[in-house]
Amino acid sequence: MTKRIGEMHAFALKNLHLFGITPLRSILSPQLFLEAQDRPAGPSTILIPEIVFWLMATVALTRQSMAGTIIGFWSNCGPLWGLPSVHPVTEEAFCMARRKLKGRFFKRVFEAVIQRYQRSFPDRYRWKGLRLLGIDGMKITLPASKRLHRFFPPASNQLGPCKRPQGLLVGLVGLFDGLCYDFKLTSSKGSEQKCARRMIARSLGPGDLLLCDKNFPDYQTLALLTLRGADYLFRLQWKRFDQYRRSPTGSGSSLEWYINLTLPQRIRRKHPHLPESVMARVLRYQIPGFRPSLLITSLLETQTYDYASLVDLYHERWRQETMHREWKYSLSMSEFRSHSIQGIFKEVYVQLTLNNVLRWLMSESCQGTSWRPVDLKYLECKRLLLSYSNAMSHAPVWQLPSIYKRLVAEVALQKIYVRPGRSYPRRNDNKMRCKGHDYYVPPAQILPQETAIK
Repeated sequence: MTKRIGEMHAFALKNLHLFGITPLRSILSPQLFLEAQDRPAGPSTILIPEIVFWLMATVALTRQSMAGTIIGFWSNCGPLWGLPSVHPVTEEAFCMARRKLKGRFFKRVFEAVIQRYQRSFPDRYRWKGLRLLGIDGMKITLPASKRLHRFFPPASNQLGPCKRPQGLLVGLVGLFDGLCYDFKLTSSKGSEQKCARRMIARSLGPGDLLLCDKNFPDYQTLALLTLRGADYLFRLQWKRFDQYRRSPTGSGSSLEWYINLTLPQRIRRKHPHLPESVMARVLRYQIPGFRPSLLITSLLETQTYDYASLVDLYHERWRQETMHREWKYSLSMSEFRSHSIQGIFKEVYVQLTLNNVLRWLMSESCQGTSWRPVDLKYLECKRLLLSYSNAMSHAPVWQLPSIYKRLVAEVALQKIYVRPGRSYPRRNDNKMRCKGHDYYVPPAQILPQETAIK
């Protein structure tokens, strides 16, 4: 019987394309999974690590139940084995196989895809030679579980806490290629700034340009970026760092100036490895109909990085908000199934790896053009992948390369066309917002009555 199951094991790897994931196996190769696992699976193991990963990825792509996915897998591959007497794998057996897999296996697969992508597209999708990155967080709702409640407490308001636990996912993404390069999953009560500093310390270096909103610039973050040799372009809160002396820039414009930030003593005592001072450049701009805004950057050369290009570049940061929506709804990051902390981390690794593989497919479609992966429709590319996977599952092996080429060509047609003159203001963006203790922040838009007064 062991020999018979070993033959099933080998045959499953050879015919895994019948499960509909052939387009992705050219990127996530079997060799990659063998290198990621601690030791090879035994000959009597049907649910090997590679199959467990693909089952989890298929659930994220198709948004089916785990039981339905396992039944579909067995109905596709089972008849080919010619072993009708063998009972299909149950959902309980899959859960046991996933639990036995260590979290480092999924982490290694995630990191291996990023490394292979950087080797395949080393100098693509850059801004003036810099890799454009963004950091931001989003709240995710988790399954109702007592074990998750301890680490991920639910959100609360004046009516009390809600029933579902909630987590905070802070991601480091490429704003031109759409890849997730790093992430930190913590409690919803956690700090986005602390998560960002951890990812900066382990993932950023020379040649990187980080874009963040006004929630992130502080002394420690700016000094850490300077220490790592990375550049930054952040939106700055009004009157933030206003106590420092302003020095004119080489452009002579009154809309930009230099400041020399000195780290407070409390930060220098706690982090003596950080530089004592940071030179930065501040830019002031105003969009018609909105209040003035400030930007702070480490790009000090006014000729290479002129004022207008930096102001336009900062608004590329909004792409990360779109990526978060794609993770939640195009994938199934809003529908986690695990009831343990390790299981949640494994699902996050699988889904973000799947996101990177989809972006890889988009990058192949953009070759020979000036487009970027983020210029293509994410949901349509996912739908094309599923439809072509179904075609590949019924095609002979010799037809698969030509079908894959047609898939790449179809993905290249899913261009997002910019419609000028359209705007999508945030809901209630014209109302005062209370920040607590009777402190109110004016809205970003200039109200009609204020314009009338002027």
